[in-house]
Amino acid sequence: MGEKMHVTIVDDVQDNLLSYKELLESNFDLELIQNPVELIGYLNSKKTDLVLLDLHMPTMNGFELYGKFKDTHPELPVIFLTGDPSEDVVVQGMELGADDFIVKPVSLNELVARIKNKIITKRGSNSTEETISFDGFKLYTEVQMAEVGEKRVQLTPIEFKIIHLLSKSPNKIFSREYLGNLLWPNVHVQNQNIDTHLSNLRKKLKPFSSNIKTIKSRGYILRI
Repeated sequence: MGEKMHVTIVDDVQDNLLSYKELLESNFDLELIQNPVELIGYLNSKKTDLVLLDLHMPTMNGFELYGKFKDTHPELPVIFLTGDPSEDVVVQGMELGADDFIVKPVSLNELVARIKNKIITKRGSNSTEETISFDGFKLYTEVQMAEVGEKRVQLTPIEFKIIHLLSKSPNKIFSREYLGNLLWPNVHVQNQNIDTHLSNLRKKLKPFSSNIKTIKSRGYILRI
């Protein structure tokens, strides 16, 4: 039997941690952290495959804590857990670069499946560095950076997901619904959220971004 995946869970409520331990320890090796500040030291000295991060903690909320380690551990998958199903909260977490956002209550089977999926996906994406190239444009997937002519462009996590999808399958139309589910899984978002990110992406990637077309009533395409 292969080595278990390792999951670090951060929640300021001890009873919650004990519940997660009871539910998940048969599937994963676990590190349970009640004091959010301790996570930074732990990540700097130990290896984990994924962080399961409660959003609402009094000393430091999950967004603030994530901001303290996302730049030093950019490849570490992070799933936020929250009891707040509002769109604004979920969108904020995904835009920060979280890999998933789970609204409680969630079934054990779904939680296990989503943790495993994120770890396996991240391991696969790290196996080889991929560079996607077109005339006057390169996309470096490992560092989520683009190159337009001689100019290097740093992309936000959402911008990267959009251009990565389009550039992997040029000349293919992707619907708003497909794109929205890719960017914010399991959450219904307003179309203007997608439009805002596309607008910012087009500005950053000029003049190459003239190839990103909006097809009325159908979606978006990278015409090459």
